[in-house]
Amino acid sequence: MKRIQRVLDELEAIVQCMELGLRDDTKVYDTWQLLCIKCGRSLPSGARKCHLCDTTELQRRLCTHETRVAEYFSILSKVDLWPTVTSFAECSVFNVSSRFARARRVAKHICEAEHSCPLHTTLNLMIAKVSETQDWTNGLCLRCVRRGEDEEGIACGHW
Repeated sequence: MKRIQRVLDELEAIVQCMELGLRDDTKVYDTWQLLCIKCGRSLPSGARKCHLCDTTELQRRLCTHETRVAEYFSILSKVDLWPTVTSFAECSVFNVSSRFARARRVAKHICEAEHSCPLHTTLNLMIAKVSETQDWTNGLCLRCVRRGEDEEGIACGHW
C-alpha cells in the first residue's frame, strides 16, 4: 500500500509541477481567432461580428501564460483530474494514469507555436512522467498490498 500511495502522491505532484512550468513561460502566440468582448466566445479570424450577441466588439485571441494555465485546468477538469483532492483519493493508479492519457486527447489548443506551444509540451511531458511513475507499480504483489506488507525493495515469496 505504501508504494501505491507514493505513486499517487507523485502523480498529484506532477499536476502541480506542470502548472508552475506553464506560469513561468511568458511567450505569447497568435491563435488565429477573435474573442467576443461581450460573451467570451472564440470566433474565426475573419469574423466581423458575434452572431450570438450581435456585437462587433472583437479582439484578437492570444495564447499567453494566463490562457494556457486556464486551459490546462479546464482540460484536467474535463478528465476528472481536477480538483486533485477527489481524483487522487478515490482512484487507482491505473484510473489516474488513464485520465492523464485522456487529457492529452481532450486538448484542442491551436496556436502559431503548434506542437512547440508550452501547453502541448507540458501535456506531453506530463504523459511521459506519468508513464515513468506508473512503472513503479509494475510487479506489485496484490496479496502483500492487501495485507499492508508492501515494503519497498523487499521481494515477497508469493511468486
